[in-house]
Amino acid sequence: MAENKIDVAVPISVEGMTNRELVRHVIDSATLLAKKEIELAKTELRADLKQELGMVKGLGVAGVCALCMLNLLLVALAMALGSVMPEWGAALLVAAAVLAVGLVAGLTGWGKRVKTPLEATRRTLKEDAQWATERLA
Repeated sequence: MAENKIDVAVPISVEGMTNRELVRHVIDSATLLAKKEIELAKTELRADLKQELGMVKGLGVAGVCALCMLNLLLVALAMALGSVMPEWGAALLVAAAVLAVGLVAGLTGWGKRVKTPLEATRRTLKEDAQWATERLA
């Protein structure tokens, strides 16, 4: 069974250190700090994701219930229209209205898609490459 190695920064006196030892100590301390910060971020991210997963589950159930409610309202509307026109005609009228709303929403959403992905990143990479070639020339 492997033991967990725990890195602990121990305060030491730096007065008697050579420059090389001092630089090594600073690098080691910075590395340890970075590792601890990454470890903390991972732990915090796991906890946040677990909490968000609970939220997504709740919203998923609410979404399913909302869709069921909307479906029942549309059936009720078709049944109400069925008293003034043939039932099949009422069902087709309600279906056509739902189709029209869905079509408008779909086309509106499609128009909002990203047409040139990573535009800023591509621009800055191109600028960086141009800068580097100018400096090397």
